[in-house]
Amino acid sequence: MSNTNMIDLRDYFAAKAMQGELAAMVDPSGSQCGIALDTPDESLARIAKHFYRIADAMLKARETP
Repeated sequence: MSNTNMIDLRDYFAAKAMQGELAAMVDPSGSQCGIALDTPDESLARIAKHFYRIADAMLKARETP
């Protein structure tokens, strides 16, 4: 397996944060909601950056005893 197919801890944390938040998105009627299929690329990029910011905070927290 080449390194381009591997994820690092930052990628893992970002994916887990995204997975958890998307799984928790439920509207008041109880039906699932989330990111629309036609969401613009610019919005998706902002969403991805949000989860990498969370991952960066998680990595920083690991450095603190």
